[in-house]
Amino acid sequence: MNFNFGEVLARAGEITWKHKNLWLAGIVISLIGMFPALISVIFAPSLFSFADSSEMNGQFPVVIWLINGLSILVSLLSIPLYAIGMAVPSLGTLQLEKGSEKLNLGELIKGTLPYFWRVLGVYLLIGLGGFLVAIVFMGCTGLLSVVTFGLASICGLVFFIPLGMLIFAFIEQGMAAVLVDNLGVSSALQRAWELIRDNLGVMALMSLIIYLGSMIVGMILSVPMMIPMFGYMTSMMQSMGSEPDFQAFEGLFRNMMWWMLAFSPLYAIFQGILIAFMQSAWTLTYLRLTKRQANTPAIIEANA
Repeated sequence: MNFNFGEVLARAGEITWKHKNLWLAGIVISLIGMFPALISVIFAPSLFSFADSSEMNGQFPVVIWLINGLSILVSLLSIPLYAIGMAVPSLGTLQLEKGSEKLNLGELIKGTLPYFWRVLGVYLLIGLGGFLVAIVFMGCTGLLSVVTFGLASICGLVFFIPLGMLIFAFIEQGMAAVLVDNLGVSSALQRAWELIRDNLGVMALMSLIIYLGSMIVGMILSVPMMIPMFGYMTSMMQSMGSEPDFQAFEGLFRNMMWWMLAFSPLYAIFQGILIAFMQSAWTLTYLRLTKRQANTPAIIEANA
């Protein structure tokens, strides 16, 4: 495995810290992701305002469907913005590797537009394919768990986590192929697959470093947000009697959602930094691997 992980990660960290305007794309993506929580806060009073159980049985599903429908609509509308937001740090990294010293965010956004449909195509094709595989996989695992008393679920989880990481690596390398080599969707997918197939160890270890590291840091940053939530839940459970207190549930739900929204700017900045670093690291990985492959025939010829 002749690949310098330290150089790639250090260079990605340098680019991320020096060019802070790359954070903005990830910050916007993160703030858009907060809209479902905002929708829940807006409709929270409707969830707990029913006078009796018959009214709840009639209206509660309608409110839930409305919240879920609006959340799904926002998620679908955010996909194009997500594609641009992920492409901006990658394109910025490419320009810096070609010799640019400064990055203009407006020019980067404009520069991603010629690649937009191809980047979106790569993202959707691999994402939807991975989603379908996950559904089938979880269904089969669920059926086997009944027979194996849950053992299949544990084995499936151990298998599914690295598989998911490699799917994300497939997406990232496909997007890099579009931006770096100006390839079409099918050619980019083929190039990404060849890179993963020929450098499986590199991709697996890079995925582990990036995603496991980001998960650990994210969990640490989430601790301040979770402490008040546990406090709200503890106080509510202590004040509850035998009958369910819907007003207490409403207060808990609203306090939790408002606290999440209050915490969201800090979390959005973290996401902006993380996305800039991840995209830079994956783009550098693509550049280093394709450069190494391009130099291999010349080395062989010289030795011959």
